[in-house]
Amino acid sequence: KGLIEKNILKFMPMAAKSRRKNDASSSTSKTPSSDMNIGAYDVDDKDNMDQKYNHGRFPSTLNRSIDIIQSCLRIFTSMKVSITAIVFIIAASVFDLSEATQSKLIQIGTGYLFIAKPLLSTLAICLSNKATTAWHERIIATGFLMSIICNQFPKWLSSFVAASAVFAFGLASRQFVPMQQLDSDNISSTNSGVTQSKSPAKRNATTSSDDNTNPFLKFWSRLNIKERAAIGTLAVVVSLLTENFLIWVVSATYKPGIVGSPTPLQDNGRIVLEALAKKLWNVEQSWMAKRPLQKIRDTLNVQYALVSALGASFVCLELQLGGKKTSHRSLTGVALHALITLASARLIRYISFVLTVLPSQVPNCYRHHFPPPPDNWKDWILVGMLPSSRGGCNDLILSGHATVTSTIACAATSVSSNTSFSFAVWTLIALDYSIEAYQGLHYSVDMFLGGIVTCLLWHLTAPLEIEGELEQLQKEKQRKEGGGGNAARALPLDATVVAMYAAPAILAFLILAVFPEAYVNYFAIGYSLVA
Repeated sequence: KGLIEKNILKFMPMAAKSRRKNDASSSTSKTPSSDMNIGAYDVDDKDNMDQKYNHGRFPSTLNRSIDIIQSCLRIFTSMKVSITAIVFIIAASVFDLSEATQSKLIQIGTGYLFIAKPLLSTLAICLSNKATTAWHERIIATGFLMSIICNQFPKWLSSFVAASAVFAFGLASRQFVPMQQLDSDNISSTNSGVTQSKSPAKRNATTSSDDNTNPFLKFWSRLNIKERAAIGTLAVVVSLLTENFLIWVVSATYKPGIVGSPTPLQDNGRIVLEALAKKLWNVEQSWMAKRPLQKIRDTLNVQYALVSALGASFVCLELQLGGKKTSHRSLTGVALHALITLASARLIRYISFVLTVLPSQVPNCYRHHFPPPPDNWKDWILVGMLPSSRGGCNDLILSGHATVTSTIACAATSVSSNTSFSFAVWTLIALDYSIEAYQGLHYSVDMFLGGIVTCLLWHLTAPLEIEGELEQLQKEKQRKEGGGGNAARALPLDATVVAMYAAPAILAFLILAVFPEAYVNYFAIGYSLVA
């Protein structure tokens, strides 16, 4: 009771002082102020500081969390951890340990080197806040990593993410479409063969093409975008159709494969991979490891991740997000470069498997892929015209799968120009190729040469990305206009424009999520014809 009375006497003067202060403030103004303090207390500087602190608490916490994650990523992707993983593999192979211990050490070492480190390195690029990491490098790495993450989701959800990305890219690139078109006067003057102009860009383009001693490059530099696209598309279509027919020719003329299962060639690479698989999963027979290895391959799905990275590369090139690093390149140039590289690789591929026929490693392969060879030569040719969507039996060297994935990887990594990302991509590709060679779908030399030859062709065909006269005229026109006038001519973003860009994305989502996979190829062919 005495403590209560003491506290009441202590706070009574403070309460009286507060009432006098409120009465004074109310007597000075008869109408309530718009900024009056409803809580009947004074707002001081400390309150403002608290409000600012609470407002910026979430961003600061997020930044601290990202810094902690980046620190952890630097540790887990360091050279010391890589050396430790290599030591684990060597210790499991050299020292006399139990089979379970050997299997565990090899799993830790190979799992880190071929799966964990590439994925963590890619994540480090996505979260990097360094000035040396450009935005286009982060976007491409994010597209690659997000594809692997979405692959763990249900099919409809991953298809929805992909369709949404296509829709967003269409809207983002919409305002840049007019920048790629010249006025009718400039186009007509170019098509009429007029090469002399007062424009310095046109004089420079003409001079560069005339000074070029290579007749092919001289011809290529004078083509416009549509003509180059037609040549690249035609090269790929002719190459794939020719290859499709020759797959049937090789399989139907290899008699040992028709009547039975010929003995496959000795594949030393596959022998090493089978021995490693037995150690890795601690199994008695190498075929027992096929299911877990296929599960790893399906989980990563490197092919789709590469396609996502290529799409992100096209977005960065179209929107010029790379700055000076990619200012000399364009979406059209990279796409044509990839098409010509793929067409050249497929040309070398079907010439190789026609010259020397290798026996298939798959038992009774011909019986599961092709009908008996017809006696009538017309029927024989018609069978060869049917699309071999399931592949062939003796079209082994080079690997068609390797040519496609290597071409996409070359395009994506060249646009990104990030060493860590390139190392991560090619490590995962090497893992994918190794699993395919282990499964016996291809000889190990098929996968090796498919990747090496495609990479060499990519560098050999690099001059195809040079700008032609029309592109130089466009850049000169944009420079004079300051880039603002062209962007202002874009169509307004209304419901019609949104529906126009949303329709293909919705159709693609329905095809991937609703229709059976057997009909997807027909939709792809129909879309190519319409395009």
